Amino acid sequence: MAASWIRLGYLDIYVLWLPVTYLCFSISDGSIKNLKKIKKLSRSQSISVVFSFIISVIVVFALIQLANYLINDVLHLQGWIKTLSQIIAVIVALYPVKFTFGSIVYKVNEDLNSKKR
Repeated sequence: MAASWIRLGYLDIYVLWLPVTYLCFSISDGSIKNLKKIKKLSRSQSISVVFSFIISVIVVFALIQLANYLINDVLHLQGWIKTLSQIIAVIVALYPVKFTFGSIVYKVNEDLNSKKR
């Protein structure tokens, strides 16, 4: 992700906090421990997870671009207020994805647990 952002010209360090913040969310709710179940996914479950991940990345990217437009072009923020606003924007942009992508991963995880029983 970092290479594509740099290639596309997004050098702002706060955009790179996106995967770190999602990783922190994953560690805090314990979903990072469930990575061993990936091998047991069916084809339709894999496609569902990949498709929802792609949609989630698009949504987060769009929300961050919208926040960037609002912060720079509409509100003309500068200094520490701009920095704080960018950090808050990245964190707030992750919450819709946490709920949508997380619900799909949770559903797939429940399906895998029910097959195990």
